[in-house]
Amino acid sequence: MPSFARALGSACLLLGAATANGQEPSQSSFEVQIERVPEGTQVTADGELDEAFWAQAVRLGPLIATEPIDGAPPTHPTDVRMAYDSENLYVGIVCHDDPNEVRALQRQRDAYVRYDDVVEMWFDTFDDQRFAFWFQVSAGGSRGDALLSDSGSAFNKDWDGIWYGRTKTTDQGWQAEIVLPIKTLAFDPQATRWGFNIRRKRIANGEDARWANASVAYRFFSLEEGGALLGLNGLQQGRGLDVVPYTKAGYRQDRLAPETLTSADMGLDLTWRPTPAMNLRLTTNTDFAETEIDDRQVNLTRFPLFFPEKRDFFLEDVGVFQFGPSSSRYSRGGGSRGGGLMAFYSRNIGRNSDTGSAVPLLAGLKLTGRAGDWNVGILETLQDSTVLDGEDVSKQNLGVVRLSRNLGGENAAGVLFTHGRPDGDGDAMTAGADFRMGSSRLFGAGQSGSLWGYFLNSRNDGADSASAFGLKANTRSATWSHTLDVTRIEDGFDPKLGFVRRKGVDHHRYRAEYTHRGSEGDLFRSVRASISPHYDQDLVGEEDLFQVPFKWLDLEFWSEDSISIETEREFDVLDAGFNLSDDIFVNPGEFAMTRHTLHLDSNERRGLMGYMQVEWGDYYSGDILRTRISPVLLPSALFKWSLAYDDIRIDLDEGDLHTQVVSTDLDFSFDPDLSWQNTAQFDTASEDLSFQSRLHWIVEPGQDMYLVALSGWDRTGRESFARTAGEVALKLTYTWRF
Repeated sequence: MPSFARALGSACLLLGAATANGQEPSQSSFEVQIERVPEGTQVTADGELDEAFWAQAVRLGPLIATEPIDGAPPTHPTDVRMAYDSENLYVGIVCHDDPNEVRALQRQRDAYVRYDDVVEMWFDTFDDQRFAFWFQVSAGGSRGDALLSDSGSAFNKDWDGIWYGRTKTTDQGWQAEIVLPIKTLAFDPQATRWGFNIRRKRIANGEDARWANASVAYRFFSLEEGGALLGLNGLQQGRGLDVVPYTKAGYRQDRLAPETLTSADMGLDLTWRPTPAMNLRLTTNTDFAETEIDDRQVNLTRFPLFFPEKRDFFLEDVGVFQFGPSSSRYSRGGGSRGGGLMAFYSRNIGRNSDTGSAVPLLAGLKLTGRAGDWNVGILETLQDSTVLDGEDVSKQNLGVVRLSRNLGGENAAGVLFTHGRPDGDGDAMTAGADFRMGSSRLFGAGQSGSLWGYFLNSRNDGADSASAFGLKANTRSATWSHTLDVTRIEDGFDPKLGFVRRKGVDHHRYRAEYTHRGSEGDLFRSVRASISPHYDQDLVGEEDLFQVPFKWLDLEFWSEDSISIETEREFDVLDAGFNLSDDIFVNPGEFAMTRHTLHLDSNERRGLMGYMQVEWGDYYSGDILRTRISPVLLPSALFKWSLAYDDIRIDLDEGDLHTQVVSTDLDFSFDPDLSWQNTAQFDTASEDLSFQSRLHWIVEPGQDMYLVALSGWDRTGRESFARTAGEVALKLTYTWRF
């Protein structure tokens, strides 16, 4: 496509010109010397800030707003105080506010805090601008934590550290008291400087204010743009040993086994820090009873769906194993990248590829951390025997080794190796190398640039070796962002512990987005427009897919309600058809299609909120009408109800499809340590109804009780539902820390 080639060429010239201008280093003047409190100081994280040392504790400078007006003083000040001793880091926060405007409705541990006033912070404990620990507390009491990797581009919120935090609403606003045990963090004991940043988000007016380098041109998660905590010394991690046993009891009944199957089990996790920067974890008889169920998805393409990893053992320190460019800062356990490619996809471990059911993990070992400038990730698992395609498959050793070296700032390079094939007996290996170059000020102040590159090769018994490689470049400023992504995946490329959406393809994508931010008196808070043409062609150069999504209207009002309209033009050449459903086969052919999408989203300060999306237009030999609505009811801190409804109507020459997917959640948060989540899902394609109820009680950080119930019903070929399975499990975990 000549026009697209010109766009690619322009983007490359832009990157080259910017690089020729040189890199302007980030000059941060945001530094604070933290004072040490006397050893033996007793601090109770109750949100009161009534310990004597808080009055003399070092205070950070003022926070500056980035939203809604970049660089403006915030409507209400934030007082941040910090101190430490050999065992803990202490953070006290006073968020001055009108008490009537404080939003304090979210309590649940690790909640996605969208509806509460919240303070979040990160600590780059090696001050290398590569990895960081992130923590947040909401006005309602929700506590959350995460691991940041890839210089802040990747975000793993499924890591759970042991720490203490409480919030309290007052007649002056709200405040938080946080105690972070040093044993929870990895760091260089010889260094006295940590990277750091903190921000406050206020729901009443959509305000976002931060401490270091407060500018909308920089992402809050950009580790290069943080400030620094100075003076940290004499930190003690003890022996660095955590012993975490679990015990589990439960029963299961399904339609094929009329008797009730009772079970009792035990397992053990050992975590040891041989150095303050390394973490060795051993798990035996691993259990994932508390894992959330997958969201239902409907596949309207000829390519496989991607489901994120949700199991804690694999998600902990997942950023160390990341290979190639990040797909999303908020992805759970990574995401498909570069046209649908992941070198390591942990979901392949411990799952039967035929049935999707769990395969027991007999043992697992994971070593992650830092050794000088090297980042180390080693994972080895022993998977129990299973049955695939009617044949017995013996026990499998499945693992990955990931090494990367920090080259200063956001620059790094590394290698990755995986071994084992969960889909059968025999040997399989994938190996690759990657690099990242970039800076948040590559093009000058407020203008970032990054370049990723990677190469992979798979070698499996009974098949020829094959490769995949790609490049991704990105530039960003306060008004413009550009992304260029080019990937080649050969026909035989088959990483047995990876994920590939499509093989035998050259994938090209370019995206440009423009943002105009309003000032006081303007009608809109922001106005955006974006275009992201991409095309795929087979390896002989014949184009078979060309898409041009153009979001020509994207408005956000000062009320934070928004509306957007996108038009997509698509040209698709199907050499082979595909099954849209069990009884509809989309025939091969050449198709030119135009679709439109309208998206409405309400602000998040109402008691009833949500979004609606309508998509209509051409779909191969016919047309499509797809309606998605998702209301959320949040009347109080006690409970939240949400609904996700997806209605798909497709009329084709080959047949008509009408399918619906419904998911509803009813969550209760009795206090920040006791929550009860209930999820029901149903889709008309499978006629399957599932329900999960999950009670989580945090006795104290590191001591958890889970009560999980699962039920399933089916109405295929009948008018009413018949129960297919039921399961209840009680799981207790306890952490001894030495």
